[in-house]
Amino acid sequence: MAACRRAGALVGWIERGPRPGVLPATPLNPRIVRQTVMSELHYWNRANFEGLASLASAFRADQRLKHLATYCDLREKGLRREALAELVAFLEEAEGWDASAQRNVVLRILEGHWRTPQAHQFLAEPLRRRFVEPVLKEWRATEHDNPLPLRQLALLRGDRDLLRHALRINPKDDHVRAAIANSLFRCVDYSTHHLSEGRFIGNIEDAEAALSDATAVLKEATDPGTLGSLVEELRGLTALLADWREYQDAPKGSFPEWCRARNRNHRWWSIVYYDGGSA
Repeated sequence: MAACRRAGALVGWIERGPRPGVLPATPLNPRIVRQTVMSELHYWNRANFEGLASLASAFRADQRLKHLATYCDLREKGLRREALAELVAFLEEAEGWDASAQRNVVLRILEGHWRTPQAHQFLAEPLRRRFVEPVLKEWRATEHDNPLPLRQLALLRGDRDLLRHALRINPKDDHVRAAIANSLFRCVDYSTHHLSEGRFIGNIEDAEAALSDATAVLKEATDPGTLGSLVEELRGLTALLADWREYQDAPKGSFPEWCRARNRNHRWWSIVYYDGGSA
């Protein structure tokens, strides 16, 4: 789907506001925030540091996770090199565990990851690629009828094909439904993130198809009350596309001005250009 293409390296776009829904934003989301004043690091990254401290405290109770607890402690203190050394120590130790122990620890790691999404420095690339994903893939390959590794792998990757597979196995899994809807919303977000400048990326039919797909997914929720904020997000994006179509028929002024004149209230993305530091 053309609407799902990601932004180029020279343009960043800042989140319009917190993403509502059951699932928080994941590392797959192309939200980029440029910070230039190092003294502000702890302020804007406070939630991450507090999340790391919480994970360190939770992991200390499990001897198998002692290196990960120390890793979180050191990352929270900004000691990246020392933290990565602890992560490597954990990975080397985990290689010697049997499959059952590895699977159990992967579930502990992912439980902490989902519970503390603000700690974006926790599930680092080496931890994910060298341990978490390989264990889940091996588990899935050896236990074809077990939905647990498929579900965890689908949620971790944000892969819509895997997510749909997981949903077919368990149609009552509203957490997976939320992940599919959020993935579709990200496609629409990308297509519309320059509308404040009067530019739509891709074609509107693809974006409308994504929202139609999200509507069908959310409609079958087991407990619609838990997905209420996603339904609101769906309404907002649907209204935004409808307004853009109407504006295109008779454009007058900028699109945000046109919307304000008609009391059509939308959340607009802030755009950051990286060509020489101008914004």
